[in-house]
Amino acid sequence: PHTSCLCRAVLMRAPQRITASLLGAAVRASAWQLLDRNCWPDFAHHYAACCHEEFPVDPDCFDEERTFNKCCRCVAKPPRNTSAGDVPPTGLGLKLSRHFFGPLLCDGPSLKARPEDFMVSTQTGETRLLRVFIYDLHRRFNGDILNRLQLGGWLSGSECDYGLTLCTEEKWNSFFSVFRQFATEVIVLLKFLAAPPGVLTANPDDADLFVVPYFAKTDCAESGNAGRDPCWGKCKCATAIKYLFQDLPHYNWRTRGRHMFLATGDFKDLPVEIQAQPLLISLGASFCGGHFVVPSPSVDAVLQPGVGFEARENEGRAPERHIFIFWFGSNDKEWRNKVIGQVLKYRDSNPPRPVLVHEIGGNYETRDVWQTDANSPKLVLEEMYRSVFCPIIQGDVPHQKRLFDAILTGCIPVVVAFSSHADGEVSWWLPGGPPVHRMVPYFEEIDYRSFVVEVPQHVVEQGR
Repeated sequence: PHTSCLCRAVLMRAPQRITASLLGAAVRASAWQLLDRNCWPDFAHHYAACCHEEFPVDPDCFDEERTFNKCCRCVAKPPRNTSAGDVPPTGLGLKLSRHFFGPLLCDGPSLKARPEDFMVSTQTGETRLLRVFIYDLHRRFNGDILNRLQLGGWLSGSECDYGLTLCTEEKWNSFFSVFRQFATEVIVLLKFLAAPPGVLTANPDDADLFVVPYFAKTDCAESGNAGRDPCWGKCKCATAIKYLFQDLPHYNWRTRGRHMFLATGDFKDLPVEIQAQPLLISLGASFCGGHFVVPSPSVDAVLQPGVGFEARENEGRAPERHIFIFWFGSNDKEWRNKVIGQVLKYRDSNPPRPVLVHEIGGNYETRDVWQTDANSPKLVLEEMYRSVFCPIIQGDVPHQKRLFDAILTGCIPVVVAFSSHADGEVSWWLPGGPPVHRMVPYFEEIDYRSFVVEVPQHVVEQGR
């Protein structure tokens, strides 16, 4: 329980800074291009074929210009310079970053970190830095999975990476645009790797917390085929989980409660081995005190604090919110159908302010999953920024990224208040669903009900 309190203290500080502290998007985007476009421009060979240490390397992969270190790993070099007030990563953090993320982040984590991000209070009332041991796991658990998935993203036409840098896609790109909402596990690991001196330790005996750098949800999405055919339910196609626990020498019944697993997908769709762990981060819903719900990543530049939309607000350049209700999503579920049906009926009544509905269709067999007239992610964010109300209605799972997009664009979220499976509690997902405090991040510290409109279930049923 004490470890859970320490983790909560760190994770509570993280959300205000994770999205705000991504650095050097344009610079590190060039590293993403290096991954395949510069090394294998004709794509006869690529990362998946040439960079895995477990397999014999095809001699045609490399030549004098294209070396293994250049195309697959980080060539050692001094750490990047930091701006005033920033704390550079430690030698251990830099070494692990290059190992986990090479050849993409060779000059260190793409996040800022501050000592106060890692300050915790002990049982005796002492305030000190959290001590963290990060396993030096084989790249099959992190870098290889991530780079194969990014390879699939490039093939689908995306210009963005998987949560490493600020980037908004110019258009929707098959499954990769879906997968990017699961990249929080990458960002949280980067946050730990960017920790200031005194946090990371190479001595497990000194550690308060053990971080396991296995990207569980990314493994589910990548599924051994660059994300072309993901396995959703219970992650049956995960390629690395079966090797994981044999590579955790400090994991046992005494320490398992201090091992943090990174699994930022819907809880029920994670590998069962991960679901069984007492300390993990996911997108929810949570089921015990050591399960922390975190938000989807917001890596769009316009959503970052102090710039983008917020800068427009501060400078008096914010546009009028002329769209009364905005919806972008599928309309294939019972409660979505009820709510959006009423929204469409209102739209057709010639209301004084416009109602904008972008429906999404898709064919998963052909991977054409973005059949919509809103063909640009940038367009969706701009329209949300000009809207008053944004319904957040019954998704496939309790978690919905649109909740956080609505909050960050200033569009008031509207939810249906169902009776939860817990007596006297409300769920924002379905009748009998998990209570709100188990669905959303940091419910005890964020007063969601001060800015979310709750519509009782019976009001929706009555068509009002």
